[in-house]
Amino acid sequence: MNREEIRKHYEENMYGVWREGEKVTYELLGPDKTPENEEKPPFFFEVRGGELVRVTVEANGRKASFVFHAFLPGEKGAADSVEYPKGSPFIVCMHPIFPVDYALSKGYALLVTDTREIASDDISRKGAFYDIYPYTDDPAEQTGVLMAWAWGASKVLDAVIAGVADEFALDPDAAMVTGVSRWGKATAVCGAFDRRFRMSIPACSGAGGLALYNYFSEGKTYDLSTIGGPKEYTYTKNEPLDCLQSDAERGWFNDKFLEYRDPSQIPIDQENLLIMAMDKDRYTFVIAACMSEDWVNAPSMWECFKKADEAYKVAGLDDRLVAHFHREGHAVLEEDMALLIEYFNHMHYGMESKTPLESLKTTVFAGQE
Repeated sequence: MNREEIRKHYEENMYGVWREGEKVTYELLGPDKTPENEEKPPFFFEVRGGELVRVTVEANGRKASFVFHAFLPGEKGAADSVEYPKGSPFIVCMHPIFPVDYALSKGYALLVTDTREIASDDISRKGAFYDIYPYTDDPAEQTGVLMAWAWGASKVLDAVIAGVADEFALDPDAAMVTGVSRWGKATAVCGAFDRRFRMSIPACSGAGGLALYNYFSEGKTYDLSTIGGPKEYTYTKNEPLDCLQSDAERGWFNDKFLEYRDPSQIPIDQENLLIMAMDKDRYTFVIAACMSEDWVNAPSMWECFKKADEAYKVAGLDDRLVAHFHREGHAVLEEDMALLIEYFNHMHYGMESKTPLESLKTTVFAGQE
C-alpha cells in the first residue's frame, strides 16, 4: 500500500479530511503579562508566559484566529545554549510540556498552543478550525478533532514561515511537533500529513495513535527490572475500540470510524501513520512509558514501532525512526528531551552524538511476554 492509499484510508475512515492552503497571517502581541501569582484555572494545560502571537487563518470566505505562546532561548540565561546556523530549532507543542527550561538551555524554542481555541475536545465541533470548516453530514466535510489539532500545529508552522521565524530568529527548516496522550495521537497524525515538520514526537499516544488496534497487552507480564520496575509487571485493561467511539472520545474521529464494531474490521493498522511520515529528510521520535500505562497499551506502541521500523529498513531509512520508552510518566520528561535533542542535532545538523542509535531501537518489551 502506497502513501496515497494510506492517506485515503485515514481521511475517509478515521481522522477525516486534512485541510491546507489557507491564507495565514500573524500579529505579535508582546509578552504574556498574566501575573505569576494569579490562580490558574482548572484546565491542567493552561498556557502561561512567553511571547504571544495571534495566528489568523482565512479560507472559503471565513476567518478565524488563535494564539500561541513562544518561549525563546536566552529568556532564562541559557548558559550552554548551542549556536545554530539558521536560527533556533523549535518544537510546536500542543500543550505545555515539563522540560521547558532544559529545551531553552539547549537553544530550542517552544511554540505552545491551547488546542481548545483550535478545536474543542468534545462533539460540539467548536473552535477556529470548525469556524472555517464546519462539520456536516457530508463525509467530504468531516474532520475529527485530532486532525483539527494537527491542522492547528500546521498553521503555527505557516505563521513561522510567513515571518515569525525572522521575528524570533527561528529556523523554519528545523520545525518539530509534539503532544502527549490525545495530543500524542494528534502529533502522530500531524507528522503523517504535514511533511514540512522535520521531526514529529508523539508521546504516550495509545489507541487511535500509535497503539495497534489489533495488539493487546492486557493480562501479559513483562520484566521491567532493568529500568527499575518490578520483575513481573502484568498489564491490566487496555483502552478498547468502543471507548474511542464513546460520547467522550468520538469527536476525535469522523462518522465513518464509528461504524467499526471490532478492531479486526479496520483494514490497516497504525504503523501506517509512521510509514506515511517516512522520508529521507524527516524523523520520528516515539515516546512512551513502560509502567502505569496499561490503558495506553505501551507494549502495543512498541509493536507498532517494530512493524514500521521494518518498512523503514526496507527503504534504507531505519535511522529516521527511533523511540525512547521511559520507566514511568505520562509526559515528555527531561530524559526524553535530552535524547531527542541529541538525536535531532546529530541527524539534522551532523553534530556528534554520545547515544548510540541502537539504544533508541530497543525497549524492555523486546523478546518478552
